[in-house]
Amino acid sequence: MSINKVTVLGAGNMGSQIAALLVNAGLQVKLLDLVIDQEDPNKLSKGAFDRITDKRKGLLFDASFAKNLSFGNFDQDLKEDDDSDLYIEAVSEVLEIKHDLWKNVASIAKDSAILATNTSGIPIEKIASVLTEEQASRFVGYHFFNPPRHMKLIEIIPHSKTSQATVEQLEDFTSRKLGKGAVHAKDVSGFVANRIGVYALVDAMKRGEDLSYSITEVDAMTGLFLGRPKTATYRLNDLVGLDIAMHVAEGLLEDPAEKDFYVVPESLSKLVAAGALGNKVQHGYYKREGKNNLVYDFESGDYQAASKVDIPFLNELGRDLNKNLKAIFQSDDPAAQYMWDSLGNVLYYSAINVTKATDDYKNVDRAMVWGFNWKLGPFQIWDAIGFNEVKDRLKAKFGSLPQWIEDRNQGFYQDQEDISNVAGLNDYVKGTVWNHDKVSDLYESDNRLLIFVLRTPNNTITQELCGDIKEAVATLENEAYRGMVIYSEGKNFSLGANLDQIHDMINQGKQDSEIGDMIDQLHEGVLAMKHANKPVVTAMRGMALGGGCELVLYSPFVVAAAESYLGLVEMGVGVIPAGGGLAELAERVYLKNNERSQEIKDLQKAFNNVINAKVSKNAYDAKAMGILRDTDMIIANDELILEAALKKADLEASYNYVPKPVAEYAVEGSNFFAIAKADIQTLTSGNFASDYDATIATAAGKVLAGGDVPLNTVVNQRYLQSLEREGFIALTKNVKTSERIQHMLKTKKPLRN
Repeated sequence: MSINKVTVLGAGNMGSQIAALLVNAGLQVKLLDLVIDQEDPNKLSKGAFDRITDKRKGLLFDASFAKNLSFGNFDQDLKEDDDSDLYIEAVSEVLEIKHDLWKNVASIAKDSAILATNTSGIPIEKIASVLTEEQASRFVGYHFFNPPRHMKLIEIIPHSKTSQATVEQLEDFTSRKLGKGAVHAKDVSGFVANRIGVYALVDAMKRGEDLSYSITEVDAMTGLFLGRPKTATYRLNDLVGLDIAMHVAEGLLEDPAEKDFYVVPESLSKLVAAGALGNKVQHGYYKREGKNNLVYDFESGDYQAASKVDIPFLNELGRDLNKNLKAIFQSDDPAAQYMWDSLGNVLYYSAINVTKATDDYKNVDRAMVWGFNWKLGPFQIWDAIGFNEVKDRLKAKFGSLPQWIEDRNQGFYQDQEDISNVAGLNDYVKGTVWNHDKVSDLYESDNRLLIFVLRTPNNTITQELCGDIKEAVATLENEAYRGMVIYSEGKNFSLGANLDQIHDMINQGKQDSEIGDMIDQLHEGVLAMKHANKPVVTAMRGMALGGGCELVLYSPFVVAAAESYLGLVEMGVGVIPAGGGLAELAERVYLKNNERSQEIKDLQKAFNNVINAKVSKNAYDAKAMGILRDTDMIIANDELILEAALKKADLEASYNYVPKPVAEYAVEGSNFFAIAKADIQTLTSGNFASDYDATIATAAGKVLAGGDVPLNTVVNQRYLQSLEREGFIALTKNVKTSERIQHMLKTKKPLRN
């Protein structure tokens, strides 16, 4: 059975977000809730529907997706012969409420439907106790993390009667359809992520308070330096909700075996009793009053201005997590010892929970990376410090280690191995064509396909990479390969041009030589991609900005993760797109052969996006912006883009691939250029743009117009690219552009000068 229709039971904060996630994945969704007003029985679910579909702050990738979302209520919409394939319950964490609802749902659901609860605190076995044996075989815990759209983790928790077929189908659905990472958990309190994560929080808090560290000191020591989010410990409690942390901890303490590990900090109990539950009530461990950030003081029991953290050992730490971990492990500084205990206790607790909370140690790492946003999971941290060194120290502290650790004599991960549970780059590489150090790699995959991998810092576009793009396409065309995939590792496809390199060229006065040559190389490379006689597919996720976006624009085929953010953002550093982006956007408009009025509207849309440095909100928005085409593929799971791109390249190469021909077309010329300049004048007159913004925008408008030439002048894309080159080089000779680039390199923020 495939899962196409889903009913979400409960339209609160979590239920509505789950419903939006499902709709974004292409499913038909019904969102139901209680009747609290007989005159308006859908009041709760309709309110959630309105929030999900709000035009400004809605949760859908595209407004048109709303047609796949309906709403209703438990009394009127849970009827016989319901055809939903999956039910996901997200109602109050009260067993009796869940029992009443599931008895009703199970009685009307079709015999093949999967029944899933999003509970985070009630044993799955207890909820399933009201179901028949057959119904119970289709019942499973399905725990989303908040916010569901952005958190990768979903825990799948079978109980004693859940069928293996149910688990396998839900796991495939989770990865392939929803694009999430499934972790198998056992039906124990806290499952995996909350069990380990909340332990890490309460342990750090309790020991910090015993050592008289302040809240801000603990957060400084247990955040970024340990590879955890900047919310660290106390701020994370405020974010999650102090009552939620208390609930999870108390649930775990019901198990006598956990009493040696879970000790609820006194401050947590006090604040929960006082109703200081964190961000949802505007105060917890931290409190904001107007512009002042206050922090809870343990001694006075009141809020005070936070004092500056002064822990000398922290000055020895930096951005390199592996170096930080080893420095902490090797230091005898009191702060380092506190930080090591924060790590070591979690490593030990994680080890004893393998087999208890999950059968695979990788699931612990996945849960913490995907659910708590740690950079490394516990066993990855163990390896990073040194397997035997950590093992010996933990054994000395705790006396004995779990037998599976005692029996192990090597690290948890081999070279290049990670926590992913889908095939990665190494699984597809069958041979190496080249390794150009810190620039690019070119690999051969199955079926005589090439994989071109960007290897520059942040996958930026450099002078050397431009040459490699040309060389890779030439290798594809001149040797016995069938197609090529362009790919980059890391969370972002490419952050655009290497500004450090551009800035150095400007300082050396090499605009006409080296910058001009770099632009020429990139133009030749992207045109070679676009018109290659064999298919080229780009696989992308995360951000594709500036030159990175231009690589995507010129790719004949694109496979993009749904969470992709694309845009030509060069205005912020005082230049125009010069890797062919403007030329490609213009050509797409002109080749539509629309009426001139529509053509001008389309050019204005592209122009406004560029001069405002607009970045798409997701891949579907990138289609609306004209960056991605309707024919480009969007998939939910960003880890599957390489697999999908290789399949696309193989398919296109197998059936009479027809290269895209070089085109000529008539342009708007001086007609649109005048319109663009009038729009710019309006912006500057209204103080929405500076004079130098106007200078940059004028150069962009000239390219989109096809130059300051008569209406209907026939050009080709190479000519439009020459206008880009001319405009870009002229701008790099202006001191204001240099100022913008320097400011961006220094502050990571654009300068308006």
